[in-house]
Amino acid sequence: KKFGREAPIKVYHNKSPPLEMSGFQQEQPDVSMGDSSTSPQDVVSALHLASLSGDRELIISTLEENAKHFSCIPLPPPAPCDASQAVKDILRERVVLNGISFLGQGSLFLETLRRLSEVLCSSDEVGSTCGDSTGNFVVDAILTRCARTTSGYDSYNTVLQLLQSPTMILKPRSSENPPIDIELFVTNGGVHGAVSSTNMYGFYRLEDIEQMGNRTSDHSMSGDDQSDNPWLSIDTVIVEKIDFRTGRSLRFLRIEIPNRVSESTAGGEKSSIYSRP
Repeated sequence: KKFGREAPIKVYHNKSPPLEMSGFQQEQPDVSMGDSSTSPQDVVSALHLASLSGDRELIISTLEENAKHFSCIPLPPPAPCDASQAVKDILRERVVLNGISFLGQGSLFLETLRRLSEVLCSSDEVGSTCGDSTGNFVVDAILTRCARTTSGYDSYNTVLQLLQSPTMILKPRSSENPPIDIELFVTNGGVHGAVSSTNMYGFYRLEDIEQMGNRTSDHSMSGDDQSDNPWLSIDTVIVEKIDFRTGRSLRFLRIEIPNRVSESTAGGEKSSIYSRP
């Protein structure tokens, strides 16, 4: 499947990214910056310069000092995904559904998701607002948003638009991605859902790759193999919140530096995806 989305990056310093989803209502975000001394464009330009100069510490400090700018980068609607492919993808994933882990239990997760969706959509509180008492529409929507093909494409291209250099390449890190986090529940007379998917990347300098190719076999045999040790590690978290009753969706991306404690999780219990900014 080929994708043609190359929209420029938009960064908003607020807690309400735009509502955007194919076939769903879209709202314009409040782009008030609070601290007007640093505009999103200035921050993105600073990142471009830092990456072109190969200044790793400047990249990290720019991202950390302007973390709010990169906490809700709006994304386009998820690309259509073949239903059979979406099922194949989820069978390979580790998933957490409403706090219950399905690690290596893809078939059991699918069965649970279908049964839960049917129960929620056919509940008295929801009534006919779901439009499908079987819950199949909810299942299809959730599986589409779990597809790595979509989240990987959007996160990879977003990072490349922010950080790119002719002397570096960007690729997924070899570490296993965290489980996909899904929440599905009924509130205000409708079914709501949220999906959070993390993709982990690394920037690798061509100079380092060349040096690795020149290493002698003695280094490899000694166990001192750092061939997959990136020059810079970047994590992306794509979050989508869906209101199946009103047909509204909110999809955005957050950039994180690994091994840095975020303000949202430091010193406290992990909050719900749906209630997080």
